Amino acid sequence: MTGRVHSLSGTTVTISLGTDSACFGCMQQECKTRARFLKAKNPCRLPLAIGQVVKIKTPKALLGGQAFTALFPPIVGFMGGFMLTGFLVPASGDPARAAGGVLGLFILASLTYLIHKKYPAETTLPVVEIVP
Repeated sequence: MTGRVHSLSGTTVTISLGTDSACFGCMQQECKTRARFLKAKNPCRLPLAIGQVVKIKTPKALLGGQAFTALFPPIVGFMGGFMLTGFLVPASGDPARAAGGVLGLFILASLTYLIHKKYPAETTLPVVEIVP
């Protein structure tokens, strides 16, 4: 992703992002009319100046694990609750097992939410190069 340096403060850089190709087909007019800003860090101490175009390293959400850690625990919770209900109450039918699965889903989804709230992911992205 590329953007233009808007302001500098130590190793923190504020970057204004232009419109992406996806913005042209979007129906939301608000993000097209106002500037979008992003905080980034400059770990390599590149010689940045206001107005330069820079490239930012963007994480790959699926490969980086963000989507995996958000979606996998509730699915496992449903399967675990479904099987645990069948193990603890062998005479239970499918509706009771499904209720146990939904309970397991909510428990693990809540735990995942609380863990992500206590230990948030890194939100500042690094500037990797200056685009000539």
